[in-house]
Amino acid sequence: MIAPWLETTLPTTLSRYPLENIFNAVEFGLFYQCLPDKSLRLKNEKCTGGKHSKVRLTGMAVCNFKGERLSMFVIGKSKFPRCFEGVKNIPCRYRAQPKSWMSAELFEERVKEIDLKFSFQKRKIALIVDNCSANPNVQKLDWVELIFLPPNTTSITQPMDQGVIRSLKAKYRSLAVKKQIAALEKENKMLKFS
Repeated sequence: MIAPWLETTLPTTLSRYPLENIFNAVEFGLFYQCLPDKSLRLKNEKCTGGKHSKVRLTGMAVCNFKGERLSMFVIGKSKFPRCFEGVKNIPCRYRAQPKSWMSAELFEERVKEIDLKFSFQKRKIALIVDNCSANPNVQKLDWVELIFLPPNTTSITQPMDQGVIRSLKAKYRSLAVKKQIAALEKENKMLKFS
């Protein structure tokens, strides 16, 4: 089922767009309070772990094939997080949802924002997204053509899943560990990420 779509349907659709106008959007979960679960230890030293945090954010990354990326779309539980107090602007678009998951309404809102952004540039784009219930076919788009991947093929056909999201999460973990080490060295206590 996927072979004909990859060999004929997708190339035919994408042939109408230059590479800089082909974007991919992917949602991912980030358990931002969860520390790394691997550790270096000496041969005879015991190393025990604790319970992993289930507190999460959902992010939506959008990037084209030339490396141009749009601002991150982040979904958390709290409508007005305390960590945003006194912050004038954040480098992403933040929305709240009770379980911090992508919903059809939030997906539609984000796609319409992208459509508006490209309307100012008078730039028609193709936006490749995975086929899930939270990603409905948004109507009345003038500058964005949604291209849905076939069901159950996201892990092998989603361009952003081929290492981009993994790199993003690795960078976050690296920065989180560095902050934890600095806090331990300075105040001898662990930070709690909010």
